[in-house]
Amino acid sequence: MALGGMLLHGFAAALAVAGLQPGETKLAEPAGAETTSPDAKSSDAKSSATSVATPAAATAPAETVPAETTSNDTDAVSGVTVDAAPRGKTEGTIEPEQVLDEADIQAYGAGSLAELVTALAPLTVSARGRGGDEPPIILINGQRISGPQEMSGIPPEAVLKAEIYPEEKALAYGYRADQKVLNFVLKKDFSQRTLEDERRWATEGGRTFSEQRGGQFKVDADARWTINARYRRETPLYEQERDVERSVSTPYDLQGNIFGKRTDGQIDPALSALAGTSVTMASVPVGLAGGTASLADFVAGANITAADDLTASRTLLPRGEEGAIQGAYSRNFGKTTVSVSGNLESTSRVSYLGLPGVKLELTSDNPFSPFAEDVTLYRYIDAPDALRRKVDTDKVELAATALGMLAGWRWTASGNFDMTDSATRTGRGLDTTAYAAAVKAGDPAVDPFGAVPASLLRYAAQDTADSVTTNAKAEFTAAGSLLQLPAGRLRATVKSGFDSRKVEADSVRSGVPAQRDLTRDRATASASFDLPLLERGEGRLGFLGSVSLNGNGLYERFSDIGGLVTVGGGVSWQPIKGVSLGLNYSTEEGEPTPQQVNDPQVLTPNVSMYDFATGDTVAVTRIEGGNPNLKPDSRQVVKLNFFYKPFEKRDLFVWGNYTASRIDDQIASFPSISPELESAFPSRFVREVVPETDPDYPNKIGRLLSVDSRPVNFAHADNQILRWGLNYNLRWGGPPAPAAGPKPGAAPTTAAPAAGPRGPTSPAGGAASGPRPGGGIQVSGGGMTMRTGGGAVPPGQTRLQVSVNHTWRVKDEVVIRKGLAPLDLLDGASLGRRGGTPRHEIYAQAQLSRSGMGATLRGSWRSSTWVDGGTRGDDLYFSDLPTLGLQGYLDLDVNKDWTKRYGWLRGSRLTLGVDNLFDTKQVVRNDKGETPKAYRKDYMDPAGRTVRAGLRKVF
Repeated sequence: MALGGMLLHGFAAALAVAGLQPGETKLAEPAGAETTSPDAKSSDAKSSATSVATPAAATAPAETVPAETTSNDTDAVSGVTVDAAPRGKTEGTIEPEQVLDEADIQAYGAGSLAELVTALAPLTVSARGRGGDEPPIILINGQRISGPQEMSGIPPEAVLKAEIYPEEKALAYGYRADQKVLNFVLKKDFSQRTLEDERRWATEGGRTFSEQRGGQFKVDADARWTINARYRRETPLYEQERDVERSVSTPYDLQGNIFGKRTDGQIDPALSALAGTSVTMASVPVGLAGGTASLADFVAGANITAADDLTASRTLLPRGEEGAIQGAYSRNFGKTTVSVSGNLESTSRVSYLGLPGVKLELTSDNPFSPFAEDVTLYRYIDAPDALRRKVDTDKVELAATALGMLAGWRWTASGNFDMTDSATRTGRGLDTTAYAAAVKAGDPAVDPFGAVPASLLRYAAQDTADSVTTNAKAEFTAAGSLLQLPAGRLRATVKSGFDSRKVEADSVRSGVPAQRDLTRDRATASASFDLPLLERGEGRLGFLGSVSLNGNGLYERFSDIGGLVTVGGGVSWQPIKGVSLGLNYSTEEGEPTPQQVNDPQVLTPNVSMYDFATGDTVAVTRIEGGNPNLKPDSRQVVKLNFFYKPFEKRDLFVWGNYTASRIDDQIASFPSISPELESAFPSRFVREVVPETDPDYPNKIGRLLSVDSRPVNFAHADNQILRWGLNYNLRWGGPPAPAAGPKPGAAPTTAAPAAGPRGPTSPAGGAASGPRPGGGIQVSGGGMTMRTGGGAVPPGQTRLQVSVNHTWRVKDEVVIRKGLAPLDLLDGASLGRRGGTPRHEIYAQAQLSRSGMGATLRGSWRSSTWVDGGTRGDDLYFSDLPTLGLQGYLDLDVNKDWTKRYGWLRGSRLTLGVDNLFDTKQVVRNDKGETPKAYRKDYMDPAGRTVRAGLRKVF
């Protein structure tokens, strides 16, 4: 891990110099442009008559043409002359669901493109993937990127617009149709250096977060490059800093607990006489070290066990440290665009899992024991490092992509290599053999109630889990048109590729070494097409509206699994203006990841879990890692979607989709325990053996000791989800609106008003051909796009954006094993720690911005759920969960008097925010109205309300 150590300690210095090289020449502003900062370097709109040929599609020298188009090109198949694609044009005929312009992007107040992607998550996540809510595929200027590192250093000010596409768009780029597509169209000429410092604090205390970022980004028509660095640090949060009560199911305590060994269970008849009752256990009082113990000292703790000392030595959230350096370079070489990128990052996480316990035998003749009988002492040893877990991860990524045009087809060749080295070290406590022997022998130098002599203790050998994952990949994709049809061009995408993934896992568990290596080679071939059938208003059937078909197929050949097939298709229909409908179906087979199969086993002690069988909160050992017996899954997905814009002159639109899926051999994690899981997988649960001498034998259930949570295959799962939402945008005030934008059917405009690093300029300096405020529907190639306004917000103009999304789960059932009844996760069944699946989820957001300042209010709500505890346990009721967050930003250079007096304010932005504004946490109750210890509020949400503050400086 020398690489990780060097990297982490070098980030502070890297941030100090990142993007601050002298001698940078400012770009000239357009004549008449009113900049928001003298240091502004954006000059995207130098002229509305500048060529904006997309780099990957540059098929002719630049000409002086309208800003929204490039030179003409000739289709290789049909022989007809067509307009070349505008800047940032994506593949295929599927139009974006939403388009966000500069003003929309500015209103989010994001400091980086990564933050913007996170803020857009409610609009871009997809429920069609194997991992739940899948993030979007990122494109830049309509092109695939070599990796996330190519995107991470781009500031939001460099983005001209952002387009959100449905999952079917991914097929045009060779991906599965289970992720939405987010396309960022960049300005043609832009340069910016950025430094940012962000701090976060939990209002309940105990948890702080700090992150420093710095970088430089430059784009100059056919070339762009970026380099950035970040360093992040998080402090640990301990259980004692929250309302956490450890389980009393274990007999250990820091001071100790005494238990009797007589046949009647008493510690000492004399102690029972003092206490006035039979005493079978007693907690050790403080201050007994030095041989001063007497029977009277134990009366107050008679028949009481103390076991609440782990809270000071166990973390709810780990200490974290992370650093990364990333860079990317892209430019045109004739008709070919080449991009290279790299990423080097290192993370470290440290958790404390409690204290080691020791069982000591005190004989009646022990000089420190006041008891006339032999007794047993259980105590913790104050050595938190003995059960510490440290996880270090180093990652290296290198990637390259080449894009170009050949005979009217856009081709992409890409390759990447990444390696992740992870090392986990988990303490297994102390070797107390010598210490226990000395106490049992009555050594007068060893006080069982006092400090433990260091000479009698040594750390036990740690459990280790090391893995090295390498991935090498190469693929080729080509997209273009096959022929011209009356309703449009038949477009196709083909892809072939090969990758090799290897996971080398070594572990040592309780001194027993294990090694597992997995190498998985995969060859892929896929094809997809878009076939326009009808165009609204054209031909005899034009009254039916625009209709198009799409289809796709994928074959994957794995060296260790065999062949897997994916086939899908759909139809898109726009019957009238403002309405779009779609139907898609896919059947696919998917493999378990090498990590799910081959990750090393990791044991975590002292994990609090609620045991439904007994109704108790217990501390168990959780086993994690890979499962080599996992099988591929198979799923069928049907999706219906609609889009509706009821008013032509208002920025209001409604969208929705209905998804039904059937998954056979579903690959699922094993996140929690439930009666159904224990019944289906009894070998995954280890309980204490109840001796036959116990009076409650055989009806008594032994205490839960460990849970194996490695992934499994469930028999099948059935889901039906309805999602819908509405978006509304309103602008008022400010100067008169610029000239109207393109009419329906015209190519989208890509020119925009000039913007400095802080945001918009006055319309006088911008291009008159930008999209008009107020937005509207744009119809192109049979598709339909909702434009949420156009251009950056002019000074004095106020902008309000409101969006509401609702998820309604109609059905969510799982059959764990064949022959068992389905589990209704919406009504009493659970496979997760947070109860069943909420039937309803609502997300709402409102943004208000004006002249360099803005505020965003975000709210979410999840409906309540419950879990059937079975015949033995209590039912659990999980309350609904409403949360609210507030964030605001202020450009400090909006006040010219300030910037004249304090020059450093130029290009500075202050952000303030509060997450979980009212510190709302989910409440869990059982049948008695009590909250089990494992479901205390601070277990469910340790951080709680968090305050954020950041300062961003643009140079």
